[in-house]
Amino acid sequence: MAVRRPLLITLALLLCLCGGAQGAWISCLKCHSPHYQKLGKCVDCHRGDPRSDRERIAHHGLIQGRFAWFAVPGSAPLEKGRRLMDTFACRRCHTSGGDGNRLASNLDRLPEGTTAQEISEAIRVPALMMPQFHFDEAQRAALVSMILAGARQTGVNGGKRGEPPQVVHFKREREEDDVFGKRCGPCHRALTATRGGLGRGSVAPNLSGLFTRYYPKTAPGGAAWEERSLKKWIENPRRERPFTPMRPVPLEPADLERLITLLRDTPR
Repeated sequence: MAVRRPLLITLALLLCLCGGAQGAWISCLKCHSPHYQKLGKCVDCHRGDPRSDRERIAHHGLIQGRFAWFAVPGSAPLEKGRRLMDTFACRRCHTSGGDGNRLASNLDRLPEGTTAQEISEAIRVPALMMPQFHFDEAQRAALVSMILAGARQTGVNGGKRGEPPQVVHFKREREEDDVFGKRCGPCHRALTATRGGLGRGSVAPNLSGLFTRYYPKTAPGGAAWEERSLKKWIENPRRERPFTPMRPVPLEPADLERLITLLRDTPR
């Protein structure tokens, strides 16, 4: 009898734990129809707190369905997000999936303190120096899914955790202090590692990360931008592309070297 009593207590505790886990599993299903059950539990894709029946608690940190495709490899919205991230070269400024420049926020750490809806809103209303891409709602949802997939991949691969550092760029008071601000700034913008955001224009391409492999291959001939191709372009853009609206930008050799140095100012 002395032996049976502890054994019965242990069995009772195990039954309680199993019952609680089962309750957690089915609490979401009291209100929602099951789908993609082979991919795991509801919280694996949507998060939230399934231990409570109170909607406000159960939906805390919830990832809405339109953002939850990050957990469905190969799904059409996730692939759409992947194409958008590559086409619009998000990695020229951001790191996603452990890959990209570090001129702006690390997207792999963004979900730690930001909801999916807030990430979508940050894309809709860009921060200072971020281009306005005018993505529609479906495109923003696909991009958020891709960002969440990248963060998940980095977490799986043992990426750093903890409080995410914030990258902040301040508005410059005197754009004319540098050669970029004086000669390129009226039309272009660029993020740099040591000088922050340069330029104020938005009618011409954003030049952040121009010399990195993440920048679109828009140099003449569909090539990546290099120092030599940029110098030839600045000297006479219409010789390289007859119908471009950009005019020649005459620069003294010293100013040209300063400009190249600024555009190469990207953290490794």
